[in-house]
Amino acid sequence: MMESKKHVFWQALFLTGFFFLIGLVFGVYLEQMRSDTFSTSFYQSEVSLYDSLALSKLSGSNLSSCGEIKDASIGFADRIYEEARGLERFDEKSKLTESLKTVHRKYDLLRTLLWMNIIEVKEKCGEINSVVYLYAYNTEDINVKSEQVVWSRLLGDLKEEEGENIILIPIAADSNLASLDYLIKKFQVERYPAVVINEKHILYDLESVSDIKKYLK
Repeated sequence: MMESKKHVFWQALFLTGFFFLIGLVFGVYLEQMRSDTFSTSFYQSEVSLYDSLALSKLSGSNLSSCGEIKDASIGFADRIYEEARGLERFDEKSKLTESLKTVHRKYDLLRTLLWMNIIEVKEKCGEINSVVYLYAYNTEDINVKSEQVVWSRLLGDLKEEEGENIILIPIAADSNLASLDYLIKKFQVERYPAVVINEKHILYDLESVSDIKKYLK
């Protein structure tokens, strides 16, 4: 009788360990698959950004090409915005591995390069509304997280209403990127979350969509 109980115990222990291992391996596999998916999207976006940058450089100061540059910039910004939303949704549901954190940081670099390009395009063509949302990615402060959720929804509503009239660029301000840090210092952003509109207006306090529209061209 005692031997039978021991046998059952070891069987149960083996099965528990086996299914735990299977679950662990499957979880790692799924996260790696998601990481590969985001990496593929990133490289596609990277190509699109460099294409947009090249178009801007080739056009030089030719004002007749401003419409083409603006359309390319808006198209890329909209695409990377949607990809950023997908990455953020995944952030909320999963504990990120270092590889996914690196993908997130690379996206922040792409968005920073986009912001830099938009600033340059404005000098040539003007009349482009940029809304840059700087938020704290690594914060554990519940109040800050809650505020950022509201900001994200407000800006999403703004984008829905304004469409191609604005370029919305969300960037994690604490990504430790020298180029981004330079821009943050240049425009004197003091804390996060912050919304930089056309490099002239910086909003720290939550406002309605209609109030935000007052700062647009």
